[in-house]
Amino acid sequence: MIDCFKSVLYGFLIGIANIIPGVSGGSMALALGIYERLISAVGNFGFVTIKAVFGLFWFNDNAKKNFVEEWQNIEGTFLSCIAVGGAFAVVLVSKLIVWLLQFYHDPTYGFFSGLILLSILIPLKMIRRFGLSECLSVFLAIIFVLLLTFSVDIDQQEKDAKRKVEMKRALIEQVQKESSEIDETSFSKVQVSRLLFFVLCGVIAISAMVLPGVSGSFVLILLGVYFEILQAVNELNMTVVALFATGCALGLLVFTRLLKRLLSKFHDATISFLTGLMVGSLVGLWPFREFKVFGDEKIGFERVDGDWVFPPFDQNTFLTLVTFLVGSVLVVFFLRYDRTKAQKKGS
Repeated sequence: MIDCFKSVLYGFLIGIANIIPGVSGGSMALALGIYERLISAVGNFGFVTIKAVFGLFWFNDNAKKNFVEEWQNIEGTFLSCIAVGGAFAVVLVSKLIVWLLQFYHDPTYGFFSGLILLSILIPLKMIRRFGLSECLSVFLAIIFVLLLTFSVDIDQQEKDAKRKVEMKRALIEQVQKESSEIDETSFSKVQVSRLLFFVLCGVIAISAMVLPGVSGSFVLILLGVYFEILQAVNELNMTVVALFATGCALGLLVFTRLLKRLLSKFHDATISFLTGLMVGSLVGLWPFREFKVFGDEKIGFERVDGDWVFPPFDQNTFLTLVTFLVGSVLVVFFLRYDRTKAQKKGS
């Protein structure tokens, strides 16, 4: 029961990490020490699993036995607990995260910086031999994340934010004035034309979310659909959510199989690369940035981050430091819990 609750909590933290731009769910899984287990479990999911599930409809002992064996093979209980925790995070915390990013942006990023920075020690301990290839893997991963981070066109982001604010304002005015069916029809056409794009975004985003240091939310921002997906979750727009989830499922099944094979054949080099992704992500997680805010209280706000700045000595910096320490202490707590558990098993 305790292990199940712990897995739900892990899923909850991974879910929150995937919501916040710049934070990676893969980094969180690696930080929590469950990355390899998670990749292996998801990688075992396939046609045999689907066959075992549908076999239950035959209501015989052999079908039940096959299902139980496959459930154990994919660590069904573990994955279910992770999924439940992640779902709770997305459904219950998405509005809170939007509020935190709007009013407590720096402390929120400070918390996750503390989590990621201290937890880099976890994958380092997984590396059995640290040689030239492992060093090269770390270096290439850091370069990859830095190139991705600095490739963002801030001017284009500002234009997109302004356009999004204008669209929200126009939509509100349209509803208030009960505008003509022509506008509504054209809006529907735009929605329909993006349906397949939401599936593709799901495939790309989940692949990024699986990789530590590469934020799925950040990728969604680059694709221009981050706020649409988040708004769809908040408003329970099941069409958009279902299409995006379908893309995520397809991407997850394919990408985790690739990672599972890499971890099996090139364990140390792969873990080194994943560690480098975590290290590189700390640059993007730096809380203190120049920024511009577009919008108003009526239609909501859109924030665009700019250059990195040195933190001033004020209340915001102090609160960010506190949340950074809270995130670090949380990692220490999990490490000690796992160590105590391992010692009890050994004794």
